[in-house]
Amino acid sequence: RSHDDRGQILVIVAGSLLVIVALVGLVIDGGFAWGQQRTTQNAADAAAEAGALQLAENVAGVSPARTDANVSSAVNASGQANGIGNPSACYTNAAGQPITSAGVSTGNPSSCNGAAIVGIVGTIPPNAAGVRSVGSKTFNTFLMRAVGVGQLTTTATATARAGYKVDTCSASSGCFILPVTVPVTTVTCDGSNNPVPANPPTPYVTGQLYVLPLCKNGPGNVGWIDWTPTAGGSSELVDAITTPSNPYMKWPGWYYITSTGNVNDSNVEDALRAYDGKAVSFPQFDNTCDAQPTGPGVNDCPPGHLGGNGSNQWYHVAQMATFTFCGPAGVTNDADCQNHGPALVHGAFTNGTDKPICDTGNGATSCLAGKFTILSGSGEVSAAPPPNPGTAQVGVQLIR
Repeated sequence: RSHDDRGQILVIVAGSLLVIVALVGLVIDGGFAWGQQRTTQNAADAAAEAGALQLAENVAGVSPARTDANVSSAVNASGQANGIGNPSACYTNAAGQPITSAGVSTGNPSSCNGAAIVGIVGTIPPNAAGVRSVGSKTFNTFLMRAVGVGQLTTTATATARAGYKVDTCSASSGCFILPVTVPVTTVTCDGSNNPVPANPPTPYVTGQLYVLPLCKNGPGNVGWIDWTPTAGGSSELVDAITTPSNPYMKWPGWYYITSTGNVNDSNVEDALRAYDGKAVSFPQFDNTCDAQPTGPGVNDCPPGHLGGNGSNQWYHVAQMATFTFCGPAGVTNDADCQNHGPALVHGAFTNGTDKPICDTGNGATSCLAGKFTILSGSGEVSAAPPPNPGTAQVGVQLIR
């Protein structure tokens, strides 16, 4: 009988050890699984963003246009690089709802069932504004295999959409914006060097060389932004160019303009020339107000004050643009800058003595020179086109 008791004790101990191993395994393998779930989610996020970025490039008007095959390649390359293989993915509308090949919502926001599958549908559907990806990752357990659980699988979904950017982070977070704002449509100077908007309004386009005239102070002219209104001046402007200090920005919205047009300041010119040949970001505006607005909309300018005269007023920022300055040979190889007569060996001429370069028949004595270029990035986006979609920044946004 004592032998039987000892046998029973051994069985109980063995069973208890299995329970202990299972519990410890649950803690260890469960913690590892949690980490793998986070890794899988990051990979799914990246795959969705990679696909949406292809759609964003179509929004920006790149040529040739991106295709379903391009979207599929981007999604798969991202998935493989992040350890989830080729994720399954489908197209969505701007609201993140999966859509059919005809561009109609499937009515099932949580699944790609019945949706246009990336890489299979063959053609990007109409109304496609985003990509939903589903990724999974299988991994071996450490201790739970002792109780028959040798592998676990984590699965994650993500949806990213493409559109026009409507915000940017602060300079302290790595988003550098020059304190310069340019109208969404072209402006010239009259014989007296006063700013004159083109009639009919003519939007800027990407890839074309522009000599942006800095006329006399006046509304509708290139503006110099004061990030900390209302006291400013050339020295503060130089500091904001040399060491970008822009706050977080969201648009549309009103921003205070301390001065417009030609600042006639060699220090400002020197500060801007540090960006020769480089791409910079700056806002574009579509209206002015000579009294402090009460909100972000154009109609929030107090009655009778819209389109005010002079400097020290508010400009309505409608979008953000990317502009690549001209520069000397070796710094930039842009043939249009070098072949311009005379050659545009810098991107900024703001000391007021450069009429031979800046006066293209418009009386300007100062100017900025370069090209609007396409820039894609992450941030909050909108499907609604801004006043000049051709030069607006586009981006992708994770929404689920």
